[in-house]
Amino acid sequence: MKAKLAGLVLGLGAATLMLASAAEAGCVTKHGKGYGWTVDMAKFQAWEIISQKYGNWPFPDTNFRNIRYKCKADGDGYTCLSSIDVCK
Repeated sequence: MKAKLAGLVLGLGAATLMLASAAEAGCVTKHGKGYGWTVDMAKFQAWEIISQKYGNWPFPDTNFRNIRYKCKADGDGYTCLSSIDVCK
């Protein structure tokens, strides 16, 4: 009886780990580009384009993870490239 209970508990633990891995596998990295007079404005534009295209704008039902930006001065403002993991 104890062996069956232990097997059941271990099986449930393994199933939970598999589900967690499947959830992480549901993420896809998307890229955006934004321009603004300040770095913060450019970052927002780079984030917003991904949200509009992949996040059910203006009511996002998507989880964004691992948000990264690369920004540089560009003329009178800044250009930022974003890389965001979009998870459904």
